[in-house]
Amino acid sequence: MADTIFSTPVYPAEAARVAASRRILVTQDNGLPGAERLLTQFKDQGGPLLVLSPRSVGQRFEEMLGESLGKAQVGTRLYVCGDEAFLWQVRALARQAGLLDEEIEMFRSGARRRLYCVHCSTLQDIGEVDSSVCTGCGVRLMVRNHFSRRLGAYAGVCLDPNDPRGEGCA
Repeated sequence: MADTIFSTPVYPAEAARVAASRRILVTQDNGLPGAERLLTQFKDQGGPLLVLSPRSVGQRFEEMLGESLGKAQVGTRLYVCGDEAFLWQVRALARQAGLLDEEIEMFRSGARRRLYCVHCSTLQDIGEVDSSVCTGCGVRLMVRNHFSRRLGAYAGVCLDPNDPRGEGCA
């Protein structure tokens, strides 16, 4: 992909050292190096810590996260570790629960990310690729560096307007 632009998210390497009345760590997988680093940092800082992971709580993950965020008091900070698609999914849930952007820190670990087809509005997960075929309309998409924070996805636009479905390709 080309150079990053203003809308492309930038993720920190470590958590800010900010006081918190409670910390919630949501990790895609407890074994992620970023999650392990955060756990060590938070144990050193002390204070209440809740750790949630879809792998550890299974089907009830979103329900448990919603309950925890719904009960969050002023001073609660949310830390999310996982691939980009996971980060923005959890961020959307946190924003719906009333957390501010300043109370959410995200740490990327993994290649999966989300792509939004501007032609049919389909959202799909992709890896670190420059182009993809839309699962909704079949158009060959170029993955733009433009990132929508509202959708948690990169914009996918028609790669070749003269041959949108790639029929001319061998």
